[in-house]
Amino acid sequence: MQKTIVILLMLFYGVVAQAQIQMSNSALVNAEFNTPLFREDFDSASTDWPTLSNFNNLFMIQNGSYYMNRKVKGEPYAVLSSKKINASAFQLNVRINPIEIGIEGYVGVLFMLQESSIGGYIFEIGPLSKYRLRQVKNGLYVNITGDSKSNGWVTSEGLVNYNQNNIITIACQNRSYDLMINSKRLLSFNDIEYKEGSFGILIGPETKLSIDNIVVTQTEKSNQAVINNNSIITETSAAVNVEIAKLKATIEKLQNDNDELALVVETMKAKGYTSPDDFESKYVSSVAAYNSLKLKYDSLVNEYLFVNNKYDSLKSAQTMTSAVDPEIDALMLELDDTKQKNHELEKENAALNRKLKKLNAGSSKK
Repeated sequence: MQKTIVILLMLFYGVVAQAQIQMSNSALVNAEFNTPLFREDFDSASTDWPTLSNFNNLFMIQNGSYYMNRKVKGEPYAVLSSKKINASAFQLNVRINPIEIGIEGYVGVLFMLQESSIGGYIFEIGPLSKYRLRQVKNGLYVNITGDSKSNGWVTSEGLVNYNQNNIITIACQNRSYDLMINSKRLLSFNDIEYKEGSFGILIGPETKLSIDNIVVTQTEKSNQAVINNNSIITETSAAVNVEIAKLKATIEKLQNDNDELALVVETMKAKGYTSPDDFESKYVSSVAAYNSLKLKYDSLVNEYLFVNNKYDSLKSAQTMTSAVDPEIDALMLELDDTKQKNHELEKENAALNRKLKKLNAGSSKK
């Protein structure tokens, strides 16, 4: 069973223009409709067909039929199936019993109805064995049959069996339509305006009806076209899902990169780096200071080695005179001073290296 949409169709008076479609005196549809598409037997209560009980309407499913009683004057009421039918090829059969039709009442089948009632058709049975075809145009009714004087109604004696089942048939092939009541063809026309649309039941004012069967069939060719189309949709959906997965992976990577960059920015701010230029200048200045201290360190080490070598040479000379002692003392004092400077410089160098490693880490993330 298909879900239905309930709508209220407003009746507009004074619309007398004829719809611009091509009528035919002979049948236009010769296809064989042998593939079931949709069937409703009203064998159980369902939300697909609304149950209403109020001052205006009494709708219910009972004993394998959908009973509708529109109690008020003026406006009709429609129940639409959410099932779409394609104008390439279909046949819609509705077994309907017009139990009671008021003087201005009618029962009808809507087909190829477009969203928001901007288009579609209504094939109706009225009192006194009358029928009518109207087109919905932007919420207005446009008569296709009859004339303005008859309000579109055409009489066909003995056509309708009141308070008995009647079969309304709408056959379509390549947007050409044959309309029948109880197997009698009444109308044929061609209209290329609609590719697909909804179908449903229309009940006029002060009217009672019951429906016990709705069947939609199609040709084998149109059924195969639906299968092929569904296959294309499945393949396209799979390809789209692959692309979506790739995009999600890219988005996840970008999000991780952004999180890392945000952490670097926060770290730089915590260290007082307010901008990339500020960070770069401080990094360059630190490297220059390190290089300057490294040169001083290397110079002092060379001086230490020179003095140490000289001391060893003098100490090994056992024939030194006492005149040499003052020079040795001076050199020893210079050696001690150099050792102290070297120790301090090693500490400063170690601290500088730690700072440089941190700056290098920040620069690589940048």
